[in-house]
Amino acid sequence: MKSNKPKNNDGMAEESRQTRLIPVSKWNEFHEWPPVGGMRHLIFFRNENGFAKVLKRPNRTWLIDEKAFFKWVSEKKYRPRKKEPEVQENANIVVQP
Repeated sequence: MKSNKPKNNDGMAEESRQTRLIPVSKWNEFHEWPPVGGMRHLIFFRNENGFAKVLKRPNRTWLIDEKAFFKWVSEKKYRPRKKEPEVQENANIVVQP
């Protein structure tokens, strides 16, 4: 039997170039991290953190380009905010017996 598949690997190369566009609300069905709330935070600050190149918005729905997202993460464009030191309110109180 003859196969209709092409003998060269062009089909595989084309398939590997394609990416999956995932709606933000469905992100956790495919990936554990980041949670949807964290993703929305990244979207809100997309112009400051460089996340805009990961996003597509053909309608009113934000779509995440999966390959671009992981490339963006691997380039360390995402830097979590530094935690500010906690201030202890009762640090100056001296207890006398």
